[in-house]
Amino acid sequence: MTRHLPFHAAGALALLLALNSCGKQEQPAAAPSVPAAPVAAKPTAPTPVPAPTPAPAAVKPADPVFSAAPVDLNGFGSDEPVFRVDEPTRGVIVIEPKDIKHTSQQHWDQYDCESFKAKRWGRYEVRLTYTLRNATLGTQFRFAQQPLKKTLMATSQPKRVVYGTVYVEKPAMYPFSLYAAATGTEPGFEIHEVAFVPAPEGPAPVQAADGSIVLDASSATTWSENMRFEPKSEKNCLGFWTSEDDFAEWDFEVTKPGRYKVTVVHGCGTGNEGSEVAVKLGEQQLKFNVKDTGGFQKWSEESVGEVYIKKAGKIRLVIDPVTKTKSAVLDVSKVVLKPVS
Repeated sequence: MTRHLPFHAAGALALLLALNSCGKQEQPAAAPSVPAAPVAAKPTAPTPVPAPTPAPAAVKPADPVFSAAPVDLNGFGSDEPVFRVDEPTRGVIVIEPKDIKHTSQQHWDQYDCESFKAKRWGRYEVRLTYTLRNATLGTQFRFAQQPLKKTLMATSQPKRVVYGTVYVEKPAMYPFSLYAAATGTEPGFEIHEVAFVPAPEGPAPVQAADGSIVLDASSATTWSENMRFEPKSEKNCLGFWTSEDDFAEWDFEVTKPGRYKVTVVHGCGTGNEGSEVAVKLGEQQLKFNVKDTGGFQKWSEESVGEVYIKKAGKIRLVIDPVTKTKSAVLDVSKVVLKPVS
């Protein structure tokens, strides 16, 4: 396990210069003004005087609108993503301020956490919720030698931003740190939460020319504590599905709406068959009982039914176990959607 090493003086100076340079642009020197040659004025026709307009009627002021809580605009007006209102919380790891130690150096502030514990390996999106009195603040997030930079903007209400993604190699306890340019004698930067949110490891699925859509295991977001994507070539699947509370989602774009046949390519070891699994697409739901395929990586194609996609656009498909009969539910290699003519 890689441990975070303290800064040497040269490294600290380099970090400070990088942080302070975030968001600053050099202004070009103004060109010397040259007086323009005089131009003879041309005679113009007299401008007609418009008739006076009546004064507008008094407008009754609108009743004030009160909100029970501050409105979180998230990325409105910026390149920040707009977060899902119904986003799952399964598998999300939240670090609270009490678990983060703050130390002030001469030129930067340092925030360290030693209590981040991942139950499974995989890719996570790093999100920070903060408030900031300063106009901007250069920061760097570092996890297991994976650096992510971000310039934070001033906000009086807690605001969430995404730093990027990090990869957790194995279940373990990991340290991480956040470095920020010093904000002066009165701290203007406050961390409210650091969250590690499950993220897909492969690219988003793309609909083929013939209308078919292949949802590979690597493209799934695994909202889970045990289930995970297994990248080994002999597996390349969603495995460790030992809890019926774990589920997988695929987000993809559909360009050709219509009716689709759904096939789940899966495996199940002898003695673990019998669990019930639901495939969900919007309000539509298809259920099937897992059969013995002779092994968790011995793949079998299970045709589970048809779904109807009404219009083109973003679609989300979910595989969600309903019951678990034995030690594990199943392994999933991919889900295939084929147009029904």
